[in-house]
Amino acid sequence: MDSYISCCRLVLYLFFGGASTVTIRGYVGDVVTLTCKYDAQYYGPLSVCWGRGHIPNSGCDNEVIRTEGVKVTHSASVRYHLQGDLRAGDVSLTIIQAQMKDSGIYGCRVDIPGWFNDQKHHLALDIQPAPDTTPEPWIPGESTTVGYPEEQTTTMQTTMVLTVPPDPPTVAIREISARSISVWWSAGFDGNTPITGYHLECKSQTDSWVDAVRASNVLPWERETAINDLRPFSTYNIRMFTKNNMGLSKPSNVLTITTKDAAPDGPPQDVKLQALSSHSIRITWRAPELSLQNGLIRGYQLRYSEYSPHERLPVRVVHLMDGAESFTMNNLQEATEYSVTLHTINNAGLGPSSQELVCSTLTNDDQQHMTTTQATTEVQTEHSTSTIATTTSSTETWLLVTDSPTQGQRVDDFSTASPLSNSTTDPVLSKKLGTEEQSGHLVAILVPALVVGLLVVMAIIWQFRRTTFKKGNWNILWKNNDFLSFGDSEPAL
Repeated sequence: MDSYISCCRLVLYLFFGGASTVTIRGYVGDVVTLTCKYDAQYYGPLSVCWGRGHIPNSGCDNEVIRTEGVKVTHSASVRYHLQGDLRAGDVSLTIIQAQMKDSGIYGCRVDIPGWFNDQKHHLALDIQPAPDTTPEPWIPGESTTVGYPEEQTTTMQTTMVLTVPPDPPTVAIREISARSISVWWSAGFDGNTPITGYHLECKSQTDSWVDAVRASNVLPWERETAINDLRPFSTYNIRMFTKNNMGLSKPSNVLTITTKDAAPDGPPQDVKLQALSSHSIRITWRAPELSLQNGLIRGYQLRYSEYSPHERLPVRVVHLMDGAESFTMNNLQEATEYSVTLHTINNAGLGPSSQELVCSTLTNDDQQHMTTTQATTEVQTEHSTSTIATTTSSTETWLLVTDSPTQGQRVDDFSTASPLSNSTTDPVLSKKLGTEEQSGHLVAILVPALVVGLLVVMAIIWQFRRTTFKKGNWNILWKNNDFLSFGDSEPAL
């Protein structure tokens, strides 16, 4: 008979997962805690539920609170809290402002993976009316609890304790992106009263905590939150306070975080085009506004093509990675309109395009007029701005996909850059100076040739006269047919 009863008890124990009951007594208005823990270091964070009444075969009846890992997903009342360290497996239920109706059986179920593995605890809560007199101090050793034996009852006595503000939490970084920061924290001493929430503050590093701060309130059972709508590539300070019925704690440790880069939000400013000749156009610009750069600028992408409002023509792409804010487009067609757009580049990518601008190269007549006008001005070579001269490629491709150039490199997909030695000039002025140089060479060749030719002619004339003087005077013979002939005598009259 005894063996039969033992077997029945063993079967019931296995069926109910080793459930046990502990009785906890308190008074109306007290803060009572129903203990439940599991080995989170072995199992990792698990799902846990608390319910009123005995634990069924699955889940919890009359569920009062539930967690999924370290996050509370349901709470039936603001008086129910899990104030233990969820990451360490402490899922004890804390009830603040206890009431007579809170008395009864509570069940804690820990969902351990596998069949019939769930950990179950039953606790009985007995709330009595508050006494009229102050209870005597609790003396250690009067009430003890050993394990969780079946139907064992433990008496908890309440004592009057001093309530103080809580200790500040310890804050750490979970994740950083371009526009948000995720933080987590661990709670400190609660000040002998339940924690009612947390106060999170975030500000720009250059601002003060008083003038420019973004504050948010966090629920008491949460241990992680995100701060959104931040600026990329910006530095922020973060701190947190713990709250209970006595007020705020001192501030936590201050975190200093810089958000990651994002693609620029704005295009280059003041983009201007200027036709220099019949084959070149200069483009100038300024960097985007500082608040829109979202990181350090690495360079710019220039895209230009022949302009046509009715069809899409091939586009030429140039990466400008030398930090300059101007560029000359060479090897263009005479009297042809070109459309130009410009993008900013940083470590995160390409920014938006500037407004499309259209500019036409000059005609030859316009260029000659410009050359004549510029020839009247004095060329200052010592202080002139160096320009990059380009030579026409033997095989020119209209659309060329290029790899990202390195820092300090200027890449032109359609011309070969060849800087002039020491001092360089404007292309129109270079052509004018080249024409004058060719004229100087021509004069240097023709003058000596004319002088030599004149000397030869003079020598021939001198030799001819010398020979004639030796023979005497010239005699002219007149013939009847009126033709002249030469002879030694004069014609007869």
